Amino acid sequence: KEIILSTVDGIFAISDLTNLNQFKKINSNFFDFINYEKFYTETQYGIKDILVNNDDLYVSFISQLRENCYNFRILKSKINYEKLIFEIFYEIPDCVDKKNDHQYYAGQGAGGRMQIKNDTILLSTGEFRNRPLAQDRESYYGKILEINLKSKKTNVISMGHRNIQGLYYSKKFDFIISTEHGPKGGDEININHKPSKKIKNFGWPISSYGEHYYKSHSDKILKEAPLNKSHKKFGFEEPVKYFVPSIGISEIIPLNNNENEFLLGAMGSEIAEQDLGLHYIKLNDKKEKIIKHKYFPLNERVRDMVISSNKELIILFLETTSSLAVLKKSIN
Repeated sequence: KEIILSTVDGIFAISDLTNLNQFKKINSNFFDFINYEKFYTETQYGIKDILVNNDDLYVSFISQLRENCYNFRILKSKINYEKLIFEIFYEIPDCVDKKNDHQYYAGQGAGGRMQIKNDTILLSTGEFRNRPLAQDRESYYGKILEINLKSKKTNVISMGHRNIQGLYYSKKFDFIISTEHGPKGGDEININHKPSKKIKNFGWPISSYGEHYYKSHSDKILKEAPLNKSHKKFGFEEPVKYFVPSIGISEIIPLNNNENEFLLGAMGSEIAEQDLGLHYIKLNDKKEKIIKHKYFPLNERVRDMVISSNKELIILFLETTSSLAVLKKSIN
């Protein structure tokens, strides 16, 4: 078994799981699709996720549609260890302009996670800090999108999202569990059962358990993004858990075949706030609420995680030291 990784600025490499000390670079034509300098110079841009589906590799990243206006692209290549030949699989047809009434910042509002859902790809999109887009039914930003692998037909699965950093779809039980960055406080874990049945709204930026970073926003912005301290009261889905202060929430992975136990990463910078480590959660039988939660400090920003198909090996990307760590399931 092998693992493929990518850097934020478009370098791909492969390693055997039994020898993670040694990676081999894979050449690619990825840079043919990059048309703006910020991709290389500012880490808020760049690759957001990679996804393997059978023999195909998908890459999501922030692209420049026109000057100072950014969107999402997904590239696709057959997996080839000598050279990856990408082509455009999907592109959101409109972009988020840096010039808007709200505060543009791609890095804390991007999303970009991908998951396979039957014959579609789920893609999480942030609102790039143009907050009203998350509640705009005509916009593909601040959403989870479902993109058909063959026809590319796109449906909105859910809306009212700020910045989903962890995404998992359970084919067995037909639910999505996701983790989402709040603003100052208010990181969320959300569950969406039977996600294709109706478009659910998770509330951002009308509702949030966090606060704005800055107190000097205009009345217009505060009206569009009031961050009310209830979701249900305003007709939105409540998170199954929220964190105040935020933990810098990141990827989420299932730990068992019953898909009621999950591990999620935390970035941030304060162990006292349960950042810099791993969080374990257990769901009840109906997978509607969290019945157990534990925190394991690592003193490392856990940016990404993958788990082997037999659920016995977990590989973590530790951002603080830019290293990989391996967790193995104990026998006892």
